Amino acid sequence: MEYLKGISEESTHTGQPTRRELLEEIAILQSVLESTSASIFAFDKNFNYIAFNKSHQQTVRTGRGIDLKIGDNYLEIARMNGGTDGDKTQKIFKRVMAGETIEVIEEFGDLALHRASFSMICNPMYDHEGQVNGMTVFCQDVSERVALEKEVEEKSHLLNGVLDNLPVITYEVDAEGIFTKSVGSGLQAVGLQNDELVGKNAFESFPAAAVELQKALAGKSGQFVSKLDWDGQEYVYQNNVFPSPDQQGSITGFALNITQQHQAEIALLKAKEKAEQAMLAKQQFLTNMSHEIRTPMNAVIGMTHLLLQEDPKPDQLENLNILKFSSESLLSLINDILDYSKIELGKVTLEKIDFNLIELINSIKQAHNLHAEGKEVFFNINIDPKLPEILIGDPVRLTQILNNLISNALKFTNEGYVIVDLSMKKIVDDLVDVSFTITDTGIGIEPALKDYIFESFTQASADISRRFGGTGLGLAITKRLIELKGGKIYVDSTLGKGSSFFFDLQFKKSNKKSGYTMPALVFESLAGFKVLLVEDNEINTIVAGKFMKKWDLDIDYAIHGIEALEKVKKNEYDVVLMDLQMPKMDGYEASTAIRNLSGKRFKELPIIALTASVLAEINNQVMDAGMNDYISKPFNPMELYSKIAKYVRKR
Repeated sequence: MEYLKGISEESTHTGQPTRRELLEEIAILQSVLESTSASIFAFDKNFNYIAFNKSHQQTVRTGRGIDLKIGDNYLEIARMNGGTDGDKTQKIFKRVMAGETIEVIEEFGDLALHRASFSMICNPMYDHEGQVNGMTVFCQDVSERVALEKEVEEKSHLLNGVLDNLPVITYEVDAEGIFTKSVGSGLQAVGLQNDELVGKNAFESFPAAAVELQKALAGKSGQFVSKLDWDGQEYVYQNNVFPSPDQQGSITGFALNITQQHQAEIALLKAKEKAEQAMLAKQQFLTNMSHEIRTPMNAVIGMTHLLLQEDPKPDQLENLNILKFSSESLLSLINDILDYSKIELGKVTLEKIDFNLIELINSIKQAHNLHAEGKEVFFNINIDPKLPEILIGDPVRLTQILNNLISNALKFTNEGYVIVDLSMKKIVDDLVDVSFTITDTGIGIEPALKDYIFESFTQASADISRRFGGTGLGLAITKRLIELKGGKIYVDSTLGKGSSFFFDLQFKKSNKKSGYTMPALVFESLAGFKVLLVEDNEINTIVAGKFMKKWDLDIDYAIHGIEALEKVKKNEYDVVLMDLQMPKMDGYEASTAIRNLSGKRFKELPIIALTASVLAEINNQVMDAGMNDYISKPFNPMELYSKIAKYVRKR
């Protein structure tokens, strides 16, 4: 307060402030200094504290663990507990004492307590003679800012490291479409230097991306793939462009070199095309093989059925039954291969029709009874009485699943039993979950092979095929069909004691009182109806003709589509049986030609395709050609009869 001595309490007319006014100004200044969050303090020339505010006192208490007092020496405090802050700041403060103003950011504090980063502004203080007699320091905690800057720097360094190792080009294009910048390791990767694209026209460099570039120049971000030809080599880039934030009317872009990825995609596409071609060739091969094998099989099975219906002698009956069993086994092998191919190609579609579960199961039981009796194996199917009688689903595929599993069980069981159990797992609203279990006392399966048996073309041991026959496809087909229907099959087996296969399938409960059932083998006379059989294979013609004569049908014949077309024009037929593969004009062309004839009777004439193929595409082609239905060769008598009877009776 020495400065205030001699100053009048009242105002004089000299323009100088009074003592009271100075005290008020000092009080205001002191209030400001005490309320600020910044540390403000002053040293004498020996670094003894001569002034400090509360904020600095609190900072020292936090960072050093002491209560600061006037007269305390800064250097002694800074060197407490082996600290090095005194040595660091003494160099700075000596420069200030020499009359220099310094701004610096440094880290201070006790390692054991608290350290922080501070921004300091250090100014020298002068006495009345102009000599430096101390210094003032304005200090703020900038730890958060320093930490943020460090984090940004680290991330920037990391990002730059990534970008430096990525084949990326960063570029800028002005409003005229001219490159004004091009940098990045993506340039060096193709033999270019930074800014080597500068001055070139982006629309000429990326001709296929002109629209996207125009959109970006108009202020809309976008993506596009571009190609760059350089030294006879083509490079492909994935571009991301957006309006430049600092240069209105220009765009900034990032181009990532995806040449290798692009080439891999092309190679993959070519491989896919080759695979599809191979699949198509396989499909065509199966169609041709199906036709070639099924045509003679049609004769063998058909003639066997005919001979069995002609009261053969006991010794002939045994031979015919062997022939029938062998031909049907061969047909089963063919069907397995073709069925698996259909499933593999994703060509299997599941029906959703009403069917009688009880009658379907009884028909399956009757079909396997003879096999079980021949082996003296007890065979039975148990049906939960709580199961609804009429369900909605695919009865044909369900029959195929159960036939495969029952046939397998009977094949591998020489004594004991084969039991099939159907039980209702649950019913919610109109959804019925049915559990199926097929148990046998057969040869069983080794534990390590339980999953293996569901693979294609595999069986439980190397001698299974030799001892029992089969393709090794039955369980693979069964598994795929169950999965298509939303279920999963499991097996529990003990080697030498037997196996249990079990799975659940979901059906809808039907409101109808009757549904699809397996047809009974009953042939009624079809006298009075006339059929045109179009078939180029003489054996097939003889076999089909013999059956139809037994049903009292009036039969006419044609050996190719042209002859069939002429006969349809001249004669009235109740149904046409149309082979598909014939010389001169095939069944598709002939059927289309018949439908194109003028007259109502040609539009309504039932045409049933005779096909040796079981591929789904055949069914679609049959319908596209205007045919009403189809029968697969080798046909069984019941199917042939029921299809003919269905259409002639409609007329």
